[in-house]
Amino acid sequence: MFAFWNGARRSVGVYLLSSLMVLTALHFQVTLADEPPAAWGRFRGPNGGGIVEHCNYALPWQESDVAWKVDLPGRGNGSPVVHGRQIFIMSADPDSAQRFLLSYDLATGNEIWKKSFVSTPHHLHERSSYASSTPCVNEHAVYFAWGAPDGVLLKAFQHDGQEIWSRNLGSFVSQHGFGASPALYGGKLILVNSQQAEQLPPGQPPGESRVTAFDPLTGEVLWETVRTATKACYGVPAHYQALDGRNVLVFANTGEGLYALDLETGEPLWNKRVFGKRCVSSPVTVAGLAIGTEGSGGGGNILWAVDLEGEHAVKFKITRSAPYVPTPVAKDDLLFLWGDNGIVSCVELPGGDVVWSKRIGGNVSTSPVIAGDKLVGIAEDGTLTVLAASREFKNLGSLELGETTRATPLVAEDYMLVRTNSRLLCIGKPQ
Repeated sequence: MFAFWNGARRSVGVYLLSSLMVLTALHFQVTLADEPPAAWGRFRGPNGGGIVEHCNYALPWQESDVAWKVDLPGRGNGSPVVHGRQIFIMSADPDSAQRFLLSYDLATGNEIWKKSFVSTPHHLHERSSYASSTPCVNEHAVYFAWGAPDGVLLKAFQHDGQEIWSRNLGSFVSQHGFGASPALYGGKLILVNSQQAEQLPPGQPPGESRVTAFDPLTGEVLWETVRTATKACYGVPAHYQALDGRNVLVFANTGEGLYALDLETGEPLWNKRVFGKRCVSSPVTVAGLAIGTEGSGGGGNILWAVDLEGEHAVKFKITRSAPYVPTPVAKDDLLFLWGDNGIVSCVELPGGDVVWSKRIGGNVSTSPVIAGDKLVGIAEDGTLTVLAASREFKNLGSLELGETTRATPLVAEDYMLVRTNSRLLCIGKPQ
């Protein structure tokens, strides 16, 4: 992997040719991540797993463990990502909808570059923001996406902030605002453009939902698969390798349920229509299962687990204290659910038996992550709670971030990045 060298100058043709040769020579791995296994280059890290195996900093931490804090321009719910020594994150002005694309130095928190783009103010859910999308990054570029009624934008930038390409994907229809995050798999940039077709104002045409794979070097569309538009859904796909050797992406939406597309062609492979409500969390592939959740602000949340192979039968479902917005996280044979209502559950895989379930409290919009043997969750009021990621329930302590928090933290072996509404904190010692 390499970053763009400062001061280096290559012709576009030579650069594209050499980069395409690298991509052509890429060997697919089981996770198909376009980054080292330890990197955190997309929402919830490699394959959206939300876990790092080792943790060398205190959880919960003391003020002396905070390496730095920076104030972000605007506000947002999107998470940070890291490549090398650079952090990338998105923020936005809550009044004008102006979007800020930002890069910071991992060691110091110093700003490296900042880009701003005028946008159109529009209706958002009270818990949403104009910067609810998490970027993704690889050795070549960083990719940002955001949307407004007049267009969904997907942009690629070099690590030094120079724009490479930009695509306007057309109008966006939603009740709650844009929140999709791009992801890289096997040399393809994947974006789910799920839109609303139900419960629209009179005269509002329904949106058109689709999944698109782009060439990350040029922005060229490699394939596009139309999906059923019902409710706008926001999950980032997860990968698995099928028994027949195919590389497969798993998605979750109200229209198709849990469904799979061939990574190479976008061909629909299977689907299980299990959802009746909106899908906000991302699907998880673990223990031979595709796991997804559905719900609503009024409750009735359900977690579904479907076999990845065979007839894709429902293995189990959980209806009590299931999460709606937070994505579950797994460690070994345990699945941890951090419910929107502050109830945390430990579930045994692959059978689905509940090992323990405890009320921690608070309203929750972030997704839990695991750092070493610790499970970390953050309530909207900024209360961060650390539990043991084990069969035995242990509350290891909590701390107050002092601000509304709806962004999922980034965990690495030597540091953690936490984004509150308007600040970014680094805990530990980035190496």
